[in-house]
Amino acid sequence: AKPFYYAEDDHQQYLYKNPHGYCGIGGIGVCLPPQA
Repeated sequence: AKPFYYAEDDHQQYLYKNPHGYCGIGGIGVCLPPQA
């Protein structure tokens, strides 16, 4: 397997940190319950 690299901290959980931020991939309208 190829190595996996985490993104820089600014890019981790971007839309959580920037709720009105831009995400070009959009969503699929599926809601999931919060993880415990």
